[in-house]
Order: sequence, then C-alpha cells, then structure tokens
Amino acid sequence: MDGEIQALNELTQHTSKRPPPGGLSDLAFGSLAGMAGKVVEYPFDTVKVRLQTSSSQVFAGTLDCLRQTWTNEGFRGFYRGLTSPLAGAMAENAVAFYAYNQIQQLIRRASATPSEVGLGLPHLFMSGGVSGAICAFVISPVELVKCKLQVENVPGNAQQGGVRFKGPLSVVGHLLRTEGVAGLYRGIGPTVARETLGVGFWFGTYEMVCRELLRRKGKQAVDKDALGPGSIILAGGCAGIAYNVTSYPIDVVKSMIQTADVRSTEAQSGSPARKGGVVATARAVYSAGGVPAFYRGLGITLLRAFPANAAMFMTYEYLSRLVAR
Repeated sequence: MDGEIQALNELTQHTSKRPPPGGLSDLAFGSLAGMAGKVVEYPFDTVKVRLQTSSSQVFAGTLDCLRQTWTNEGFRGFYRGLTSPLAGAMAENAVAFYAYNQIQQLIRRASATPSEVGLGLPHLFMSGGVSGAICAFVISPVELVKCKLQVENVPGNAQQGGVRFKGPLSVVGHLLRTEGVAGLYRGIGPTVARETLGVGFWFGTYEMVCRELLRRKGKQAVDKDALGPGSIILAGGCAGIAYNVTSYPIDVVKSMIQTADVRSTEAQSGSPARKGGVVATARAVYSAGGVPAFYRGLGITLLRAFPANAAMFMTYEYLSRLVAR
C-alpha cells in the first residue's frame, strides 16, 4: 500500500505532454461539453427537481414521478424548460474549464512551479472549488428559471396570482417585474456553496481517477492522451458521482428556495421556506422528513450523473486532443 501511495504521489509531480488548451479553446470546448452533458441529463434532472420539491403525497418515488410526468405531459414534459439550462450549461462549463486552467496558472506563478511539473491533487481540488464559486454567479439565474418551469406543472402547484409561465423568457419577465434583478439571484448563497464544494470534487475526482488509471498502466507521467475512451468515461462518471454525493443536501435547500412561490403548499402560506432563508428552509426540510429529506431524489440524480458527466469530459478531452495534433 505504501508503495502505491508513493507511486501516486510521484505522478502528481508530472503533467501531461499535451498542455491544456487555453483561452478561446477552453471556452469553446467547455461550452460544447456542457451542451452534450445537459442533453443527456435533463430528463433525469426534471425528475430530481420534482422529487426534491414535492412531498411523498404527490410522488411516491422515482418511478411514480416518471409515470406521472409521462402520463400528464408526455415526452416533452421531461424536457420542459430545457432552453434556459442548455444555454446555462454551455456558459457554466465554458467558464468552469477556463477558470480551472487559469487558476492553476496563478498557483504555478505564486509557487514558482514550472509548467512541465504537475500540481498536486490538493491544488487541483482547490482550483476546481474556486472555479465553481465563479460559475455559481453564471448558473444561479438559469437554475432559478429551470426549477420554476420544472415544478410548475406538478399536480396541485400554481404560481401566486394564477400566473402560468410560457417559457424561460416568461419567467425572467415575471421576476423582473415583481422582484427586480435581485429576484434572478434568489438562492445564490446555497448555489455558491454547492458549486464550490461540488466542482472542487468534480475536477479533483476526475484528475485523481485519471492518475490512478495511468499508474496502473505503468505510465511515469500524467498524460491523459494515454487513456482510452473507457478510462475517460470512468473518470468522468466518477467525477459526476462525487459532485452530487458531496453537494446534494445543499442542492435540495437551493431548489426549495427557488421554487417556494410556485409550490402550492408554500405559495398559500408564510411558511419558513416561503420566507426564503437558508437556515429556515433547511429546518423546514428536516421537519418534513428528517435527514432522508435532504437526499430525496438522489437515486435518479446519481443515475444521470455518470453518463452525463462522462459525456462532458469525453467531449472536452477529445476536442483538446484534436487541437493538439
């Protein structure tokens, strides 16, 4: 075991022979990776948000939510509100990959680490966490719009005043009229917390799994070009699992805050969740179902996490390889 740990630590002192893309390449490849992942994951995400924001009296579980969505809305119901998060995923991932690589360069300069020497895993986890905090300000308004559209059609839910949203622009217009720009950033606090923790583990886990797979291949340098599609799928899938397992309870609180005015039980009362505080909302979630309530919908989330994140990293990795040729 000590020998394996030493070998893995040695790998962290090397970097890929292919330098990471920079600038416009990061933005373009990250954008396309985000689009690929979002198309794969969105139906699962719709079920997740509906489970997170509904009681067991509305949906008995994942299969019941799937059945009701299909019966009441058909195939299109699973993709309700896709336009906004698709654009958001492209923007978020473009920023995430760009910021991730740029933060690594800042760390190199601050620590006088030459470009041919790889950063250690703690630095990579930290780079991912900082990039996640930055991304939160890009994705928060997008997720707010997405969650409202996903939850609005759940049986029994209705916007206060009888408002029915026609699409993303309808949601944005309503928020600007009733709450101003600040309304677009409802839930920004838990979003920042979720992205800082989750994206740190997302990038960190991806790098850690890649390095372990390279070590098993007997490679002496961290060269992702030596990894085939199966390895990238495994590393990307594990990254998605790590992101969701670590940040899911925060995501539940965030979703509850962002959909409080759409869910009938909250819209009709001055409940803690309706008032919008993070602590009050967390207490309301706990009171409703204890610790398990913070993990309602986790199963469907993990089911979508593996293929969606594998698709994202595969897209980014192979586009980067094409440019390096």
